[in-house]
Amino acid sequence: MSVPSFADADLPVGVEDVELAVFEGEAVLFRESTRMVHRLNAVAASVWLLCDGETAVGAMAAELSQLFGHEPDALVDGIHQALGQLADEGLLAGFEAPLRAHLELAEDVADDGSRVLRPPPDT
Repeated sequence: MSVPSFADADLPVGVEDVELAVFEGEAVLFRESTRMVHRLNAVAASVWLLCDGETAVGAMAAELSQLFGHEPDALVDGIHQALGQLADEGLLAGFEAPLRAHLELAEDVADDGSRVLRPPPDT
């Protein structure tokens, strides 16, 4: 999957159906619609919080420089990496999450004796 690029003027918005919990400098996001859990480091978690539709990508480094005690230029690559990660996981509006199949081992065995994988029933 290619990494999306963001312009300084872009105003990313996080998707709405996400619950956030912070643990020792990291964050865990749970997206209800996909039933997926996402673990974010401190920089990615901070970027997630700035994806409010009002903070431009170009302003994020200045916002985070005080928090992390680094010059804004030193944070730009990490911010773009975090935005790419969030977009790739479908956590930003306008970006689709990858399709993931949840498989279970069936009690059945195939003719060759191997276990059979089956998707869970639709709910």
